[in-house]
Amino acid sequence: MKRKLLLSMMLMFLLVSSAWAQRTITGTVTSADGALPGATVQIKGTTQGTQTDMEGRYSISVPEGTETLVYRFVGYKVVEETIGNRTVIDVTMADGALETVFVTGYTGNKTREELVSAISVVEGEEIAQVPLTDVNQLIQGRVAGAQTTSSVGQPGAVAQIRVRGTGSVGANRSPLYVIDGVIVQDSPDLSAIYTNDGGTETSLIQDPLSNINPNDIENITVLKDAVAVALYGSRGANGVILVTTKAGKGGKTKFKLSSQYGTTTPNFNGYENLSTDQYLDYYTEALENSGFPQSVIDAQFPNDARNTNTNWVDEAFRTGITQSHDLSASGGNEKTTFFVSGSYFEQQGILIGSDFDRYSGRVNINHKANDKFSFGTQLNVSYTDRRSASPGNQFNSPLLGAYLNAPYDSPRDPVTGELVNGVGYATFIQDNFVRTTALNKRNSGTFRTLGNLNASYKIIKGLSLDAKVGIDWINLSEKSITDLTTSDGGLRDPDGGVRGRITQGITENFTLTSQAVLRYNRTFNEVHTFDVLVGGETQSNKNNSFGTGGTGFANGLLLTLNSAAVPESTFGASSDNNFASVFANANYSYMGKYRLTASVRRDGSSRFGANNQSATFWAVGGSWSVKDESFLQDVEIINLLKLRAGYGISGNANFSTQDSPNNNFPSLGLYSFSAAYNGQPAAVPSQIANPNLKWERTSQFDVGLDFGILKERINGSIDYYSRESVDLLFEVPVPSTTGFTTRNDNIGKIRNTGVEVQVVTRNIVGGRDGFSWTSTFLFTSNKNEVVELPGGVDIVQGTQVLREGEPVRSFYLRDYQGADPETGAPTWLTEEGTLTSSYGDANRRIVGNAQPKWYGSFINSVSYKGIDFSALLYVVQGNSLYNDTRRITDSDGAFYALNQSAATIEDRWRQPGDIASRPQALIGGNLNANQASTRYLEDASYVRLRNVTLGYTLPTSVLSKAKLAGVRVYVQGTNLWTATNYTGFDPEASEVGTEFFRYPNGKALTFGLDITL
Repeated sequence: MKRKLLLSMMLMFLLVSSAWAQRTITGTVTSADGALPGATVQIKGTTQGTQTDMEGRYSISVPEGTETLVYRFVGYKVVEETIGNRTVIDVTMADGALETVFVTGYTGNKTREELVSAISVVEGEEIAQVPLTDVNQLIQGRVAGAQTTSSVGQPGAVAQIRVRGTGSVGANRSPLYVIDGVIVQDSPDLSAIYTNDGGTETSLIQDPLSNINPNDIENITVLKDAVAVALYGSRGANGVILVTTKAGKGGKTKFKLSSQYGTTTPNFNGYENLSTDQYLDYYTEALENSGFPQSVIDAQFPNDARNTNTNWVDEAFRTGITQSHDLSASGGNEKTTFFVSGSYFEQQGILIGSDFDRYSGRVNINHKANDKFSFGTQLNVSYTDRRSASPGNQFNSPLLGAYLNAPYDSPRDPVTGELVNGVGYATFIQDNFVRTTALNKRNSGTFRTLGNLNASYKIIKGLSLDAKVGIDWINLSEKSITDLTTSDGGLRDPDGGVRGRITQGITENFTLTSQAVLRYNRTFNEVHTFDVLVGGETQSNKNNSFGTGGTGFANGLLLTLNSAAVPESTFGASSDNNFASVFANANYSYMGKYRLTASVRRDGSSRFGANNQSATFWAVGGSWSVKDESFLQDVEIINLLKLRAGYGISGNANFSTQDSPNNNFPSLGLYSFSAAYNGQPAAVPSQIANPNLKWERTSQFDVGLDFGILKERINGSIDYYSRESVDLLFEVPVPSTTGFTTRNDNIGKIRNTGVEVQVVTRNIVGGRDGFSWTSTFLFTSNKNEVVELPGGVDIVQGTQVLREGEPVRSFYLRDYQGADPETGAPTWLTEEGTLTSSYGDANRRIVGNAQPKWYGSFINSVSYKGIDFSALLYVVQGNSLYNDTRRITDSDGAFYALNQSAATIEDRWRQPGDIASRPQALIGGNLNANQASTRYLEDASYVRLRNVTLGYTLPTSVLSKAKLAGVRVYVQGTNLWTATNYTGFDPEASEVGTEFFRYPNGKALTFGLDITL
């Protein structure tokens, strides 16, 4: 009995002791969007834990002495809570996107403190609201060291981006694009369409970003220095642009609806044509100066010519309409997260006959099968429909006619008001493009599938294997119609012409990429951290295209090729290229204070010669966190101070030539097959072999300083770089006795040196009533120099020259000096410094450069009580632009009867003694006055108010009543104001530096609405 009593007492003691040794903690885990079901609550340092229920509630028993609970949820920042004496702990988790994290490519994500390289990031929220098709345009002015130019206003046109200057003269100079970890096609020319003169028509150059909905983008990262691009080896020389699309976050499913509607108006930079009175007076004077009798002059123009004053520019241009609608859903739990979206974008161009539509859908899914294995997919499917007006070298182009058609001509019959066909009703009309643009159609449709499947397996602690397979599949169909009742359709041909033309083409481009990466990460003694990866990657690209055409149509209704009377210009081609690569990267950190990194990549490519099909690229770098040293740890004014330095070698494998913008076989001896001999098939040599052809190689040194002061009120970075490109891919001239004019070879050396500055200041943070103000200042100065050419001999390229000691894109022109005061003849400067009226006696010299000396931007963002305002001012200074349009529109009578710029009648020579820039107007021109010279070379520096946004977010008190998570309305302006001395349509031009009847950019005003459920 006593034994039973003793055992019972001992059992009761153990139960009581156990109860006292453990206690239960309860609470709720939420986010800004509500409860988080499936969040993990874990005792720190153990595997013991639990998960929240559907309402975000949890309950966990913790042993006595437990100090900390750790809360985790996918997409949110980890939270640690000290227990103390509490039994109820409620936690609100913050979005993980709030952390300063940089996507670095193969090496994963890193914080600013961990970076050893020069990287810039543009967050998706900064670009999603701007109503443009090309994301490259949207990042303009937001990345130091990356110059973006939107050279044409055609909807769907490709913006040009150059990272740290121009590093090549004959190869592709665009950065490499990587979307969700997969290298995608680098802007191939996909056209299989031909014009009536047998040349390739302006085609849809496929921009890797034009098919992506900006609202689907999480962020865009620009890798600039050698350390950052090292693991992209042979294709990283021109920088790398990483695009990361949105991933779902666990918790309640969130729906977001975004809609925009706006208008775009033409911006001609003050350009005007001659009115009818000015036109008639000007050409009458030119006829008189040329010695024509009055009877001939009177017969040149209709008697009632002054009764009509048509503004052809108004006929060619319009107010364009832009609209977009996007619906997305995201959510999930601790195991599976998803992001799904669908969007429609429509942009009506400001030039008649030009439009762009995009339909796109995205599915991003990530699933964690267990603690070791996870997998996912990112998939984007899109279709774009682009319609463009005829190019500027055709009679029926509205770009040409808008500025050259006689103002006394009218597009409509004065009696019936109907559109006339442009022939016979007036003397000098070029074409009634108001009618023909609707008949002559240029359509292209692109269906694109871009995505990947990925998986990750944790082998042991610190060791994991990542695998990914990606596809980029493009199907392009094009159709060009030239109506038989138009000038280019043969109406003006006295023999009846070709009676219309249709050309049609289909192109398929398929890229398959596979990669596997083994990663190892361990920390020893809490101070030594090692991060190592090794991997392999293969990429295969295949291109097939077919195009054909026909002429001779019975009428304008049967517009199919089987209705053509005469087959014409059949074309078909197949091409492919392959890459195989292995790479490795190692990182070491000591106490987070000192960091070292080294990368190496071995690439093999089918594009290069048999003797150089493989090459090795590498980089090394390091950083020193000066702030962590003892002598600065107590200096509160400094929050971050870090020095970075790196050196490495990368390459360029994309050889672009005039005949093949994406040449896959530049090293091979090629033959073309055609009916070359009496209609019989024959093989004709078309390219000289060069088995020694190899990659362009770019070595780059970078030193940078990252800083943060005054509790991060001011932070930024300063970088200096020196970038040298050697073995440049180029079409080298060869003696014509070889049967060829050029040979693909490696030549010369180019150097770019520059400084990049980025400063962000939080001027006011958490001010009265929540007022805040942030400013961002970006500055880039780049100096370009041709260091070496074969034999030191100049290479003349039209109006430009490559010369040792001078920049690429140096203008090489005769120096125009205006009109001779006594004779009115044009004059140029000779080598001896005297004036001559003989164009041939004037010498050419370097007179400017197409590349700017510096560019930058100033961004201000302000918010107050739900109101937000931002403005981006973009500046480009020190570059020249050759205004070749003026050769036609300011030609002193060289192109008789074509309308001219209103500036033509200003500052022109009319009588002896006049001091004028323009010579005397003569029919047929005045002694080569409109030939290439400094007369048409202009300063293209400009300051532009690129973007302005004003928005309002409804307060939570209002939203809760409507059961909405968020509502924001805004108005956005683009290209609202430009200050420049350039007289052409737009100073913002491509690096080529020449403008000829260019589609101008417009001013856009857009209204938007975002609703989150």
